[in-house]
Order: sequence, then C-alpha cells, then structure tokens
Amino acid sequence: MILNLININTFSTFDWLIVLALLILLLVQIFALKRNNPSSTLRFWLKISLNILLWAVVLLLFINPSIEKSLDSNKVLLVSENVPQSIVQKVKDSLKITEVFSQKSFNRQVIDNPKLINQLGKIYLLGEDASPELLSKIKQHSIHWIPSFQEDELQEIHWNGITYQGEIQQIDGKIFSSTSQILRLKYANQVLDSIKLEKGFNTFRLDFTNFSIGKTAINLELGEKLVKEINFFSLKNQPHNFLFILSNPDFESKTLADWLGKNGNKVETITTVAKNTQSTFSINTAKKFVPDIIITDPSNAGNTLVKKAFSDGKSVLFINIENPDIDVRTINQNLGTKWKVKRISNQENRVISQDLTAHPYQFEASAFQKSIFEYPIAIQKRFGKVGVSLLNESFPLMLSGDSITYSRIWQSTLQALYPSSNDNIKVDAPIFTDVRSNIQTKQSTDELIFVEKDTVATTQSGINPLSAVAKYTFRKASWNTFQDSLSIYVEEDNDNLAKSKIIKPYLDESGTSNAENATEVFSTTMPEWFWYMLIVILLTALWLEPKF
Repeated sequence: MILNLININTFSTFDWLIVLALLILLLVQIFALKRNNPSSTLRFWLKISLNILLWAVVLLLFINPSIEKSLDSNKVLLVSENVPQSIVQKVKDSLKITEVFSQKSFNRQVIDNPKLINQLGKIYLLGEDASPELLSKIKQHSIHWIPSFQEDELQEIHWNGITYQGEIQQIDGKIFSSTSQILRLKYANQVLDSIKLEKGFNTFRLDFTNFSIGKTAINLELGEKLVKEINFFSLKNQPHNFLFILSNPDFESKTLADWLGKNGNKVETITTVAKNTQSTFSINTAKKFVPDIIITDPSNAGNTLVKKAFSDGKSVLFINIENPDIDVRTINQNLGTKWKVKRISNQENRVISQDLTAHPYQFEASAFQKSIFEYPIAIQKRFGKVGVSLLNESFPLMLSGDSITYSRIWQSTLQALYPSSNDNIKVDAPIFTDVRSNIQTKQSTDELIFVEKDTVATTQSGINPLSAVAKYTFRKASWNTFQDSLSIYVEEDNDNLAKSKIIKPYLDESGTSNAENATEVFSTTMPEWFWYMLIVILLTALWLEPKF
C-alpha cells in the first residue's frame, strides 16, 4: 500500500469546541511550565515537546484521521487468526498478492469504506477460522480457500451418522501425514480396518461391516494417537424373506439358510432331489410367504420364479458358481445383466484366507456394479438387484469357528441386496453445533421430523422426488434424540473441521470478480489501541522526566 495523503474528517461545531478546549489546555500547560523556571533550557523544551506530543496524540485519537491508500483490488489475501507468518509470506509470494489483511483489519476497512467490497476481485482465504459475518460480506465474490491444517491433523472426514446392522460403514477423509505410518479403525482392542499412509498428503477410505445396534463409538488412530472418535447410531435390520431355489442339496446353501434363520429371517428352500421331484424346507415361515431375495445357482437363471421375481424388482443372488465364463453368460442371457469376468490365474483356485477360496477370476468393471469389500462378490442394478459370488465355499469358515468373517461376507452382500426401506435416513457425519446440517429422509411429500423437542419441516428433494431434505442447526453437543427412537451425535464446533465446514458453503469460484490489474483508492484509519499505546508511553515519559 502507498501513503498518498492525510485527510481530516469533516468536523461538527461540537468537534471544533473540543479541539479548542484541548488547545487552551495546552497553552495553560505551557504557561505553567514557563512560570516554574526550569533549571535548564533543555529540560524546559523537553517538557514542552512531551506535552505538545501528548496533546497531538489525544487530538488525533479524537479526530480519527483517515489515510488514503492505493489498493490492488484484483487479488487480496484474508488471513485467519493463528496462521504462522512464514505460511502467510509463502502464500503471498506464490500467488503474487500484494494486499494482505487480517480479518479484524479487513472488517475495519469495510466499515471505513463501505464501497470496498464491490471493488474487490478474487479473494483468497487462508486458514480455517472465518466468522460467518465476514463470509456473508464476501460471499458474492470469487472465494478461493487455502487450508492451513497442521501435520497429522484431519483435513476432512465423512461417515454415515445413522446406519443399519450389517451395512458397510465407510469413512472417507484427507490428512497430511508427517511420516509413513498406519491409520487404524479400532473398536476396543480389535482393528476393524487399517491403511498405510505415505509421508505427505493422503486421501483415505476405511470401511467395515457394522456389527452393532444403538449408539456406537469407534476410534480412529494414527499410529498410537487418537485423532477422531467416530460416533454413529446403528439400526437393527428388519427380518427379510429368503427363497432358496437349488438344483441339488449342498452344504453351502444349507449353512447359509441356517445362518439366516438364526438371525430372525424367514427362509424357504426348494430343492430338486430327483426328476420332477422337489423338496421344500422352511425356517420361521408363516402361511403367506413372499420372498424379498432369491438365492440360487446359475442353472436356475431361467427358472420362472427367478425371472418373475427379478422383473418385479426383487433381488437375486447367484452362488455355487462352477464355470464362471459359462455361468455369467447364462445369467446375462436370462436376466439381461452385463456381467464380464476374466481369468487372473492359471491355478485351480485363488486363496482368499486360510479357510476361504474362490475361482481364479475377477469381475470386470461395469456401470451400475458394486463390489463387496475385497471379496469376489459384486452386485448389479437392473430391474432388481443381481448379485454373483465367485467364492467356492464359505461354510468351512463356520466349521473352523470363524463366524466373524462368515458374517462379514454375507451381511455385507445381503445388505446391498435388501429392498429399500420406507424409513431410510441419511445423515452425513460429523455434525457440529451451530452449523447447519442436512438430514435426508425417504419421503415423497413434505412432512415433519422430530429432533429433541423441535419439529422440523422437510422439503421434497429436487434431485430425487422420492426423498425429502430437512435443514437443521443443532445447539446441544453429545447425543440428540431424533424421531423418538433414534439418536444423532453432535460435536462441539471448536475444532478446525467444524470451522472448515462453515467455510465450504461460501466457496464459489464462479462469483463476481473485478478486471485484472484493477487499482482502487480507499481510506483507512489507525486502530484505537495504537493511539492509546502512544498516550500511555507519553504519560510515562512525563512522569519519569522530573526524576532524572
């Protein structure tokens, strides 16, 4: 900035009276000092100079002089509190920015120059601590955010705040790692998932099959340090109806049917035991049985029951694959799916774990296709959902006592095949106090939802007409009651993740921007603390002067 001139604000009659009173006071002081017959001319002029300076500073504090400065309004840098000067200088040099403001100084400049906002071009915001008042002032401009997170500090993280038991809970985030180290998800002493971070910037994804019901807390640890507590609410799955259609009885299907029955589901099995002879076996079923999911083998892809259920939007899972090349072609021909597999090994089988093997094939990527963890199982969405498993047999896991891995495989697979629930709720966590959050519900019309003692109106989503969105700002940290029987965890808004969440809605690089190389002239004033500091220094000098 370049100092052009000092322009005294226009005074009122009262202002001039105050100035006149201060001038009279100064003359009285000078006259009194002259009568005291100072010991030397030097001390006399020292006293006079200090009093004149004190009078001048008090006068400047009162009249509040403004200074006109030239401003390169094309690009300005607004710096949050506690950002090291070394980082500020580095950003300033790399972006070739000449105008740098702290948020306090910028707010003061805007008060002094109301038109300043309209004169700005690109605004670079350095750091996470930006007040909503500041953001609302500059929101019409092109805002570029430059984070200044510390090393080993989470820069971004997301997970599902409300999920179902057996559903895949996925945690996505970003972090700058100070060294090569392991990021782990832990529940008590059990590691649910982990990833090795390289030194520098990392994006990460961790996931696990949700095993809990109700309020759940998982630790996210970097090395041996806790960096985040992952809190979510888990719903118990409602029982579903499973129909097994089998060409031959086998241990794989029987083990899976028994496991589903023990978990409260209704299961019916139709098995061909001889030509034109079928055997039916039921678990937990009543008289009226309408299947939600059909589990069968590729030889039954053309079965009337399978094709009808699929055309009605039901899900079908194919297990007991024997020849992947031929079997997926059969499934495609009968159901119109687009499965493609390729051989990846000359071995007879590929080992997944000690008691689990699969065919030496893998699925080729395809639209509307989803894989299940690291397992050779995938789901495609057509009229209904179609799943294909390339596993040989999973029942040896149960025989060896590894029920955790067995449940992880089939809970995750079946969760992806379940029909959509009428009370689906999606909450993007983490949620912070005093920061507006979106709650998505499966509603086709505007309704009310209940949060603590409040009722919140929902509006139909413009993207998905079968869902609605509620916008709500939580005020209380910890668990908040939601829809009577559910809970949402809310965190304090005192960390950088919360502050960055406040900033992000204001980021719009398509906002207005002045032309390149624009230069404006604006006026500014010195902060009051500067004049107060000078007054204290001069009063101290006047007090000390007689003592020497």
